[in-house]
Amino acid sequence: MSLILSFMFFTSLVGVVTYWRTRKENLNSGKGYFLAGNSLSGWVIAGSLLLTNLSAANFTGMTAQVYGGNLAPIAWTVTVIPSLIFLAGVMLPTFLRRGFTTIPEFLENRYGPSTRKIVTGLFLFCYLVGGMPVALYGGALAIIHMFDVPVLLGLDEGTCVWIIVWALGLIGAVYALFGGLKGVAVSDTLNGIGLLVGGVLVFIFGLAAVGGGHFGIGAKTVFTTETWKLDTVGSQQDLVPFAVLFTGMVLHNLFFWCTNQFIVQRAFGARSLKEGQKGVMIAGFFKILNIFYIAFPGVIAYHLYGSGHFENNDWVYPTLVRDVMPDVFIGFFAAVIFGSVLSTYNSVLNSSVTLFAVDLYKPFLGKRLSEETVIRHSKRAGVVLVFLTMFFAPFLMHFQDGIFSYMVKTEILFGSPIFLILLIGYFSTKVSAKAANITLISYLVSLTLFQHVLTIDLHFLHILAILFVLHAGLGFLLARVFPSTREIKLPAAAKDIDLTPWKYFPHISVVAMITMVATYVVLSPWGLVKDAADKQINYWFIAAGLAMCVVIFGIPIRIFLRSRSLEKAQKLASD
Repeated sequence: MSLILSFMFFTSLVGVVTYWRTRKENLNSGKGYFLAGNSLSGWVIAGSLLLTNLSAANFTGMTAQVYGGNLAPIAWTVTVIPSLIFLAGVMLPTFLRRGFTTIPEFLENRYGPSTRKIVTGLFLFCYLVGGMPVALYGGALAIIHMFDVPVLLGLDEGTCVWIIVWALGLIGAVYALFGGLKGVAVSDTLNGIGLLVGGVLVFIFGLAAVGGGHFGIGAKTVFTTETWKLDTVGSQQDLVPFAVLFTGMVLHNLFFWCTNQFIVQRAFGARSLKEGQKGVMIAGFFKILNIFYIAFPGVIAYHLYGSGHFENNDWVYPTLVRDVMPDVFIGFFAAVIFGSVLSTYNSVLNSSVTLFAVDLYKPFLGKRLSEETVIRHSKRAGVVLVFLTMFFAPFLMHFQDGIFSYMVKTEILFGSPIFLILLIGYFSTKVSAKAANITLISYLVSLTLFQHVLTIDLHFLHILAILFVLHAGLGFLLARVFPSTREIKLPAAAKDIDLTPWKYFPHISVVAMITMVATYVVLSPWGLVKDAADKQINYWFIAAGLAMCVVIFGIPIRIFLRSRSLEKAQKLASD
């Protein structure tokens, strides 16, 4: 009974506080509904970014991968720091200064309406088959095994998945469609606090269980015996080889954190550049802390259950929570997981509605309609997306490689081509819409072939990087065949947002990079790992990846700094 009561109490608390905080918001304007009226503080942005990224698929999926191997999969969460610095230092000032609401809107300004339509379609399809169904299915899986739902209802697991998916989908739709971005962000912040508390409790109770009721003994066991489980430096045979951190992992992180609409929309809703940068960097530190509640549970489960204990490793996390936590805390943490599921689902749904309204409906069908009418029609489109998602999500139970693998590969398939054309648009004004569109479609087709048709003995993140470089070359080659004759006119600078940078941003960026590197040093043969096997690491890929990183990060930063210098010079001249 305490389990059910604590679950209902925290879930109801989040709903009531979210309603109270958004009851006076103007949700009938585009800015109010899609960007929270540019009113989000740094801590709200950080909480929303954290929860938007942390669905139950991350908990169940990464814990499953660590349980079956070592800590190499933490690369998906720890190595995001350079991308977050790029978002806060380059992308965010550009978008806030020019008042862009979506990534496709920016691409239309650079290339034209055809590119905007293609990219919007890719985003929506990606969210329909990736982000939203993964969030619902992962959440259903976690709740089913925490509450032992098949036993409670007397039904098979497949039927329970359908029931929980539909319940989550309908509840999440109410948050997203009727509360706008502000409602999503407020609920994210509350659930983020609960997530931190609950994640720490799972870690503490898990170590205590390993130590037979003694936290200290459990910690000593986990950190001093079979330390190969703590190794973050993956060999070529591991799920995440160390070399991919410098190739495809960089590209995935740059897309996900710098051009993924449902992520960047939180930062675009900042009340000022300072608050946006602050929120992004706070989220970066929490991403590193993620390892304690979505990765270390896999190590703890290995010490508790041994290897090969589970028929499906996706069951590890919810089973661990059920076995080590007191009932009252299970209910609380189930509510937090429930909230994180809704957060990711809400965020993707809200961004999908934003894309539909701003990039499809309003430019092509609703030019003469009021913003209130556009938002009303967008909500109807959101309802259609909700039902399509709820029909599709339960079928993910048949994906053999695990939910986390499905989620990552879907993001990469649709996201990398979008990031590529955004990047080459930054590099050169000579790349035309035709060149960009051909490059984008060719890259998408190539990735599809290598993921689903062709078999090659090379990690898919290395393949991603190779295809990225080849298609970047294709884009610049096509720019010579189809040069751009379009004059790029940037929107007038926004006057209602304070664009003063956060003065501590450079210092915090350095600290974040040091923390990221230190995490890898401690969790490696240079630190706690004493019994790791000999590794095969491809240093050629590391060298090539570092060269790619210099180009990807270096040139846009130089262009951005040069444009800032020109703006300052023009301002001084006008004064």
